[in-house]
Amino acid sequence: MKDYYTVVASLPHLPYFADAERLPLTRLRLEQRLRMLNEDETRQIYLAERLVGWRPSATKFVSGAKAVERINRSLQDISDSVLREFVEYRLDMQTLIAALRIRQSQRSAPSAGTWGMGGYVKRIEANWDAPDFRLSHVYPWLLEADSLIAAANAVALDRLLMDVVWRHLSRLADTNPFGFEPIVAYVFQWDILQAWLLRDTDAAKHHFKKLIDEVKHVQ
Repeated sequence: MKDYYTVVASLPHLPYFADAERLPLTRLRLEQRLRMLNEDETRQIYLAERLVGWRPSATKFVSGAKAVERINRSLQDISDSVLREFVEYRLDMQTLIAALRIRQSQRSAPSAGTWGMGGYVKRIEANWDAPDFRLSHVYPWLLEADSLIAAANAVALDRLLMDVVWRHLSRLADTNPFGFEPIVAYVFQWDILQAWLLRDTDAAKHHFKKLIDEVKHVQ
């Protein structure tokens, strides 16, 4: 689909996730809008959601060569450059958070190729003892995330990361206001908003503890 104006114009305004009281449209209504795209575009959006959507299963620690191989296979099915770049951005973020969690559990650098993926894995391993893996110039939120992990403040960590991704998506949408970019941004901002509204403090703490336990058992 080359003319995305109709789809963009059909999407109601999304309030900033931390200020919202409800979703402006249901998942069913959102999917109805997405069906105005061509079939392959819709399929790729759904695949990207499965890979990096803001659900507990999507933020689970990625470890093992088989997991990395599975994700790489899925990435091959995302040919749209806008979607692919966003998915890779999110996977880099998940890898960085995984590295922080491993280090917080007082482990040495993990075995190469078995714990994360993306272009920063080797750099993280090479700068394991640097508080920010020498990547703060690219990801200025790293030190704050490290402090929140140390404090086991899962809710604040989620809010920080949601804010980082939300702002990244807003910038993406602004690059081409009536192109595919704002549609991608809307889908993933809607996903963040839904996750925030469904959050539960006790459940978040339990999920955080589970992630830490998983890190401790990574081979």
